Amino acid sequence: MKTDIFPLNYFTSIFRPTNMFTGRHQLNWFQIIIVFLFLNGLILIPVSLNFAKMDTFQIDDTYPFAFELIDDTTVNSLESATFSEGEMEHAPTFYHEKATGVIGGNLSEEEAEEALEKENAVLFQVEGITIKEAGEPIATIKYTADFDLSGVTDEKELKAAISNQWFTQNKAIVVGGLLFAVFNITFASLLFFVIGASFFIYLTKRGQTSSIRTYKESVNLIVNTLGLATLIAMIVGLLGFDIIVIIMTQSTALIFVLLAVFYQTHFSEEYVARKQQQKTQNQ
Repeated sequence: MKTDIFPLNYFTSIFRPTNMFTGRHQLNWFQIIIVFLFLNGLILIPVSLNFAKMDTFQIDDTYPFAFELIDDTTVNSLESATFSEGEMEHAPTFYHEKATGVIGGNLSEEEAEEALEKENAVLFQVEGITIKEAGEPIATIKYTADFDLSGVTDEKELKAAISNQWFTQNKAIVVGGLLFAVFNITFASLLFFVIGASFFIYLTKRGQTSSIRTYKESVNLIVNTLGLATLIAMIVGLLGFDIIVIIMTQSTALIFVLLAVFYQTHFSEEYVARKQQQKTQNQ
């Protein structure tokens, strides 16, 4: 099998320091971009697996003022409510107007419209919960078939139950948004590593022994070293997810891999050739 074609030529250049250096000519700019995106994708694997396991998401920060309306009085008002097949049965009717908004249950259309004219509102209606937060779009959360408040005894548990219902119906959006945010963070971090490290490697061309002559060679070399560094960071992320730890592991591993490359090659083709010749003679 030919190993000098893309992307096989890349994978043959990421596990040995000498190959990382000698393989610095193998990729063109388009291939470097593809590899760059691939490496960023590897970092996102533990992120995606972690987010996929999410089963709850607190929305207090999304609707802080609306959630402030919920208190133990609300819990007591809903004490007799029962739920079945996504609807509230034996629905209690209540309407509590506060300084910052209204919280109510089983309101008529006119009462609901009046409540939603307030700055903030939380309405427990027959088919779902309506939340209005100043400056945010009105959110309607449908009851799922298994929704139940019989075990709720205080406002904290009620807020958690509402958050769970919201997350159940918006998981794809939430996870997608979080992934996009993390993608931007890892992308910027990886780009910083490549541009910064490549620049310093490029400066070695001023040395008498360095065989590096172009910035592209430096970028290709850094992309090669990042292959192993990123695999290590991905494994660390799979063992215990923390995006900061993953990025720090990647950057630390990159430094040590680069040191290993310099130790093995001195960034010199002549040095590599002499070592290979000595190795052949010793055999």
